[in-house]
Amino acid sequence: MYQGQFFQVATRDQFLELVFDSKIDQVNIINKAALEDLQKAVNSIKTSGGKGLIIRSGKQLFSAGVDIKEFRHLIHQDDKTLSNYIVWANEIFNSIEDLNMPKVAILNGNIVSAAAELTLTADYRIATQDTKISLPEITLGIMPCYGAMTRLPRITGLDTALQWFTAGKPFTADTALEHHVIDGVIADKIDPIEQAVILLKSCVAGDLDWTARHNEKKAPLTLNKYELAMSISIARSMAFKTAGKHYPAPNIILDTQEKSANCERDAALALDREGLIQCIKTGVADALINVSLNDTLVREKAKGLVKDLKEFSNVGVIGAGIMGGGIAYVTADKGADVVLKDINKEGLNLGLNEANSILSKQVERGRKTPKAMGDTLNHIHATLHNVELEETDLIVEAVVENLKLKKAVLTELEGVATKAVIATNTSTLKVSDIAQALKSPENFCGIHFFNPVPKMPLVEVVRGEKTSDETIKKAVKYVTQLGKTPILVNDCHGFLVNRCLVPYFHAFNKLILDGANMSTVDKVMSKEFGWPMGPAMLLDVIGLDTAEHCMDVMGEAFPDRMTKPEKNLIGSLFDMKHYGQKNGEGFYTHAPDKRGRLKASDNDTANKLIASFASPAQDFSADDIIMRMMLPMMFEAIRCLDEGIIASPAEGDIAMMYGTGFPPFRGGLFYYMDQIGLSKLVEASEKYKNISNLYHTPESLIQRLKNNQKFYA
Repeated sequence: MYQGQFFQVATRDQFLELVFDSKIDQVNIINKAALEDLQKAVNSIKTSGGKGLIIRSGKQLFSAGVDIKEFRHLIHQDDKTLSNYIVWANEIFNSIEDLNMPKVAILNGNIVSAAAELTLTADYRIATQDTKISLPEITLGIMPCYGAMTRLPRITGLDTALQWFTAGKPFTADTALEHHVIDGVIADKIDPIEQAVILLKSCVAGDLDWTARHNEKKAPLTLNKYELAMSISIARSMAFKTAGKHYPAPNIILDTQEKSANCERDAALALDREGLIQCIKTGVADALINVSLNDTLVREKAKGLVKDLKEFSNVGVIGAGIMGGGIAYVTADKGADVVLKDINKEGLNLGLNEANSILSKQVERGRKTPKAMGDTLNHIHATLHNVELEETDLIVEAVVENLKLKKAVLTELEGVATKAVIATNTSTLKVSDIAQALKSPENFCGIHFFNPVPKMPLVEVVRGEKTSDETIKKAVKYVTQLGKTPILVNDCHGFLVNRCLVPYFHAFNKLILDGANMSTVDKVMSKEFGWPMGPAMLLDVIGLDTAEHCMDVMGEAFPDRMTKPEKNLIGSLFDMKHYGQKNGEGFYTHAPDKRGRLKASDNDTANKLIASFASPAQDFSADDIIMRMMLPMMFEAIRCLDEGIIASPAEGDIAMMYGTGFPPFRGGLFYYMDQIGLSKLVEASEKYKNISNLYHTPESLIQRLKNNQKFYA
């Protein structure tokens, strides 16, 4: 009947099939061209005389949803252009819903955003067991805009719909059935199309009242004002706890639902459009879309590098401390055999205990069964002997941060594991300096995990001066095998993340010495700027011993900017055996509460030290605190880009977000600089340049400003 590039219409007995099956892409995507095609397909259905319609996908995964790049271009247009586009899309979906015939949608595989909204136009929905349905718009700072905001509450009830709108996560077919989003789950051996035909025949025979369902979706919600107020109030409380003030979309969704609950379909859809535009005007949507596009770019880059490589089945980890134990765990948890090697039993026990502790917590929380825990632990083989590393494909060295020791360890390894890629987990030392001890430096690279290894998604894959392309590809394969995000960086002390983090700590030290209140700085940087925690708390979490060592190395590597200050709060507290959370004493005192969770309180020793070092107390505005803290980090990131340490602002932004917790609603470090305006960065540099060289404007920033260039085109 109709054969388009995206949608096709075919007959099946007395019924019709609307099939979403792109002829130009491997994955079904909803964009303007697809919607135009859908409109033509629907027009052909209107004149077909069919007695029922099946809506389904022609691919194993129903659809990945909206074309985010195209949608981002759309939201940069004026409000009227965006509104007209959404009106047009709504009209197409309405025309499907209003077809004078029963409609059954078959859901399969992943079905995301607008594609999920398309299935809501049907009167009945059935799903295969592998189906995962998601409305992830909230993770992009927006709301569903193709009708789900109106249709889903009228299908499932408001409370369930709000749960789906604010979760942003995929729901399984079983959960969707429990929530009444779908009407049935199809067993594996049963033909979904046959089941859809049976449903349609029941509708035609009058056994199922499809018109009642159709009318319910177009009518106001059947809630009185008290029920509505209660639902919205509970959801708003939950949204504030999870999203906070920096993410406005949840509250805009709730406001919109409150306004549209008593409206019929078309009036409700109009309110949805207003809510969408309100989300976009906050600026958070574009920032979060930038994060999503950057994440895709990084993942696709990694995917392109490793497409022909096999997964690693035998991995060695040298140095069985907390970090080594964490690396062993994440590797074994993906099914690879791990040889965990240390020089003494105490070290091995520490690493094994770390892996055991991680797994035990997962069992306690119901995320793993005891059997699965045992299976993972059985993949880890502890040893004191290098000879057991002979058959490994890849080895990660995670011994203490000492150049001489690392060289000695790696020289031994190279002689034993002759076929393996060898990597160092160093966080500050140059890979090329370590590689000087090796006969085959082309087989050596950096694989820098962040602590805690199981939780941190970022891994920096570091290319030394002589590292081969093949070694980098294998390292990336290993990282992606673990489900982590690899960022390719060229060699320098600290790589990207730690090189940018140390200036941030220098800025904190100087700000406190200049009379700023430590708790105020922490509060501003966490509550106002949006970091997961303030700098003092971050230092306590990292460990003041670790931070002090890192500042030592970076000070030697970059003496013009990062030489340790004479009055060094971090170093002084370290000398007083204040290591942070690991021993309960740092900038704060850390002690477990009744639930066993560490709680921070004032530390008298730290406060007295600050009082003895610092200038008289003075008030700094939040803007001053933020700029003084962030400018050195931003400028160091620019220098890393200039030097080719990172290949692009996009990769730098993902690295800082996944490696340090840079707030996603700000879009990334380079994106944030664009939003501030490069001219304002130069002005701030002029204001603060006498503090230290860290505040001096990079030359490339001045050139970008002259050429009217941003970091993102």
